[in-house]
Amino acid sequence: MRSARLVSRVVLLALLPGIAVVLFLNGQHYDPSLIDFTKISEKNASGPDISALSAETSLPAPEATVIAGFRQTGRAQRFTKDNLYEHVNGHAEYFISAGFVELVVTEYALSDSASAQAEIQVEVFDMGKSIHAFGVLADESGENARSVAVGTMAFRTSSGINFFKGRYYVKIAAITPKLPVLQFAREFSDALPVAQDSFEIFALLPAIGKAGKTRFIKEGYRGLDFLRNVIEREYTAGGKKITVALIDGSGQEQERLRAAFFEYFNTSGMHYETKERSGRTFYRVTDKYEGNWLLIPSHKALFAVFGTEDESLVEYFPKA
Repeated sequence: MRSARLVSRVVLLALLPGIAVVLFLNGQHYDPSLIDFTKISEKNASGPDISALSAETSLPAPEATVIAGFRQTGRAQRFTKDNLYEHVNGHAEYFISAGFVELVVTEYALSDSASAQAEIQVEVFDMGKSIHAFGVLADESGENARSVAVGTMAFRTSSGINFFKGRYYVKIAAITPKLPVLQFAREFSDALPVAQDSFEIFALLPAIGKAGKTRFIKEGYRGLDFLRNVIEREYTAGGKKITVALIDGSGQEQERLRAAFFEYFNTSGMHYETKERSGRTFYRVTDKYEGNWLLIPSHKALFAVFGTEDESLVEYFPKA
């Protein structure tokens, strides 16, 4: 009996290498669509619901995007938080602090060009949320950037086009001068595997005068730790400089923000009054540092208005 068991064990041990080889060979037969980004883009041509996506869920980047009149050169390069510094040395921490998830870099040349060298470089930064993508675009474009119609919002740069669409911040740079970079940017934007993002929160900013600089502050607005994801816009109205801060938040987040403001007012000894106008409630704050300003609740955001005490401006803001 022992002899028979010993023989069986020897036979099984002898078969193990063969079994491993069979498993290995079977494992090489995979579904190409799992890694073929062209197929993924086709499957998602109608665009996913970006509002339902988690900030940590990365969308497939257009690594094999076909642009009329251009051909992709070489392979796409992919960067995460761990190695982003290899591509944007000295600036990686900025992107990571702004919500960065992933970067894909691709290069293109004209279809009829005989050169193997790239003529356009495309950097697609997945910033997790559209508001983060907008913030980076605003930061990197400077004060006097010229806007163009690409994606949700776009600006010309000295070498090409920067734009954002959905959670993507995209930088397109022409390596060779005089290329149709605007046409390329529009087609690339159309090919992004995300639905066009109307960026509804941006439309909540009021029309109270001539709009000036707009910027995004991800956290610590005006030194207050509880103020995050703030869009700030400067206006000129009635000969005054007015600053409006749109603080992103609705529902429970809105309640949390109001409670945080009231706690800050009470602990700092700052006086505020509850006011009513046109059937809506807002607050007039007496601040020895910022001057008197208004705090205006709305249905999807909270607004702080600095540089004026004109309570009639409340009517320009969306209602709660």
